[in-house]
Amino acid sequence: MKKTRTRAVSTSKQSFINYYTKGMSFFKTCLFLFYLVNNNHINLVFYCAILYCYNCFTQINKMKHLLLALSIILLFACNSQSDQKQSSESMNVSKDQVLQAFLEVNDRTVIPFLLSKKEKDNFLIVKNGSEEIKVNNFTLNENILEFEMPVFNSKISSKKINGSYKGEWDKLPDSEKPYKMVFHAFAPNEVPEHFKDERLEMYKNEKLSNINGTWAVEFSPSTEDAYPAIGEFKQNGNIITGTFMTETGDYRFLAGEIYGNQFSLSCFDGSHAFLFKGSAKGKKIQGTFYSGNHWEEPWVGNLDPEISLEDPYKLTTYQKEKGPFNFSFQNLKAQKIEMKKLLNGKKGLLVQIFGSWCPNCMDETALFTELYNDYRKKGIEFVGIGFERKGDLEKDKIALQKYIKHFDIHYPILYGGKASKTLASEKFPMLNKIISFPTSILLDANGAVVQIHTGFNGPATSKYQAYKNNLLASLDKLAE
Repeated sequence: MKKTRTRAVSTSKQSFINYYTKGMSFFKTCLFLFYLVNNNHINLVFYCAILYCYNCFTQINKMKHLLLALSIILLFACNSQSDQKQSSESMNVSKDQVLQAFLEVNDRTVIPFLLSKKEKDNFLIVKNGSEEIKVNNFTLNENILEFEMPVFNSKISSKKINGSYKGEWDKLPDSEKPYKMVFHAFAPNEVPEHFKDERLEMYKNEKLSNINGTWAVEFSPSTEDAYPAIGEFKQNGNIITGTFMTETGDYRFLAGEIYGNQFSLSCFDGSHAFLFKGSAKGKKIQGTFYSGNHWEEPWVGNLDPEISLEDPYKLTTYQKEKGPFNFSFQNLKAQKIEMKKLLNGKKGLLVQIFGSWCPNCMDETALFTELYNDYRKKGIEFVGIGFERKGDLEKDKIALQKYIKHFDIHYPILYGGKASKTLASEKFPMLNKIISFPTSILLDANGAVVQIHTGFNGPATSKYQAYKNNLLASLDKLAE
């Protein structure tokens, strides 16, 4: 009896070992398959399944429950993978993305621009022609698309509704004068027909006009508000890029399409949303300019490679009879800074009159920041004097600090006051007038005015390199 009992126990133990070994091997295989098909985080359900398996292993007469437990794990893994795939397709956050975005001007007119995000990047791109604006502060998922522009006090907020994003662009958050436009964004192949330019669609099969070249343009022609401009366009098939230059600056990076003789150019940089609709007939073009949803005006143009505008070095002038050039402003710590302190021991001073809200100022600041470190070593100081939206240092310094951080500005930034050309002119009574933000004044070691430049035609224009070369020559001469 004793021996028989011993053999029975031994047989039972061996049976347990065999079952356990085979069951554990099968379990490990299933667990491995689970990880292969599901790379999501292990959650509570999975833990419960593992615990249930453990209990099965400890009871030899419940091996049938092991198979049930393993079935639960595999079923969960497959369902989880299916859910993950559906989530990935709806969010599309794990893939390179492009969204066609629009701002509504009215029921029939929209301003288009592109948004993109690469899988490896942790930033969003706002694209205007060759310009790419990097946006670090954003949310993009299956429910929400939100982002704040990196320089301007401007943000877009939207939610996904019926497969596309809809919301608003708030140009001036927390402002006493709100400025908002309805925002939409779609996958490029899912743009509804009513968001497409009807004029361009109608002329897709017509003979293509050519607007490549330089054009003498007048906005609001034959009115007291008329002003001259130069249109510079490059055309490659149906794709057109370019800009309009005025005497105080340019409309930056425009991009669009042309079909037949109908064309459209647009841009969005967080401060401005521009749309230029036009038609071409031989050496003449005409159209309508939309600035957001608050302004529109007609414009006309003639092909003229020789066209020029007023000399930007002669628009604002120094008037000696009104005394020496001088100024004194507070820095962002409310400390008074005088010009003579900035010039002390220096060979020259480059004064930038700007606003953090101004796109042309942004382009100028990018250039000045690029040049500053080299010329500071050569004895040339730079200083920026900001004229801002609210007219209060404590309120405006937030925008200026954001501006300084974005451009990594190392030269001093002072506070001029409220954004007003009239006020800026009063702050510099020795000048005839300030007609543009930005305006730059170059001084020698004695504080004498070397040159004054009104406005800024940036890298989207053909004038940019010539201006940069002239500035470098002037700075080098002072640094000798």
